[in-house]
Amino acid sequence: MRRLVIACAACALLMMIETAACFALALDIEKSYPHDGSTGLSPVNCAVKVYFNQDISDPANSAANSECFTLTGPDGKELEVKVINDTKSNNMVLVVVSQDLEQDTKYKLTISGDFVATSGELLETDKTITFSTRNQANDTKVSMIMMVCMLVFVIFFSSKVMKKQADKDAAEKEKEKKVNPYKVSKKTGKSVEAIVAKTEKEKQKKAAEEAKLKGDRKKIDYDDDEDEYEYVLNDNYRVSGPRPISAAGSTYLSGKKAKAEAAAKKKAAVKAAGTTRPKKQTGKSKNKKKK
Repeated sequence: MRRLVIACAACALLMMIETAACFALALDIEKSYPHDGSTGLSPVNCAVKVYFNQDISDPANSAANSECFTLTGPDGKELEVKVINDTKSNNMVLVVVSQDLEQDTKYKLTISGDFVATSGELLETDKTITFSTRNQANDTKVSMIMMVCMLVFVIFFSSKVMKKQADKDAAEKEKEKKVNPYKVSKKTGKSVEAIVAKTEKEKQKKAAEEAKLKGDRKKIDYDDDEDEYEYVLNDNYRVSGPRPISAAGSTYLSGKKAKAEAAAKKKAAVKAAGTTRPKKQTGKSKNKKKK
């Protein structure tokens, strides 16, 4: 009985091994980059990546497998290539072209059926990968067109921003010019005349500041009176002549001036009333006469 069980287990194991061998995938190319029929590959520093569906990393097969790759041009001339096994991947081979390719040209990479995997299985049939290089002159034209378009966009956008800012500044200046004294008077409680006078004075002051920045030597009136201020290059203002504060309509008197006027009035009143004391008479002589 024991021998029968062992025999049955051995038969089952043998059948499993044979079944796995029957369903094992044959060696083939899984994918490539560039893929077969692709276009637009750079003609400079060209390389082709070929991925297989089995392990092909056995160093013992590297030399023989390197002879299985052939790159030809449209004239059928064979180009020199270098085959490198990827150390990070056990199923990829990198085929590097040793020279720059021609632009806008079709090439064919052929992998021989003698290519062998680590398991010893052969590729059996030749495989081909075709690709075309791109025209770099067209790339230059496209780059120039894109640069011109970008420059035009930048100029257009900058002009729009500058125009918008200029319109904003003009609107602010127009708003400053159009001050409604009645609304301001209602809001602040000040008289319309005072608001108009203040607005005009601010405009004149601003004009003076702008003239100063521009180095303008023209005359600028600060008031409606005859006083005229002229800007000169040494940052000084010149007036036509000194004038008292009363000339501007002010009735304010400083303490010193008020005392002087009061003393003058008192002196005038004494002079007008006259005196009974003889001229140059002292106090002692005055007392003697009384005795």
